[in-house]
Amino acid sequence: PRAPAALVLYSYEGNQFCRLVREVLCELDLPYELRSVGKGSRRRAAMAAETGGSTQCPRLVDRSTGRSIEESAAIVSYLAETYAARAV
Repeated sequence: PRAPAALVLYSYEGNQFCRLVREVLCELDLPYELRSVGKGSRRRAAMAAETGGSTQCPRLVDRSTGRSIEESAAIVSYLAETYAARAV
């Protein structure tokens, strides 16, 4: 069995900010778990339970550092600062 990815991205289709984060994750060649949490879905309620009540997307959870980050710009900055050097 495969070990779970350290990065978890809460996202939904059709959102430009979520797409941006997915593209950066791919550019950096980082494995991640995608949790699709479309508006109105039951998975969105599960997300709120797991994240302390927030349903804002995109949200990145980094299990290796314990960080949970909202807002695409903040996520992209975090990924660049934390993982870009490893991807080179």
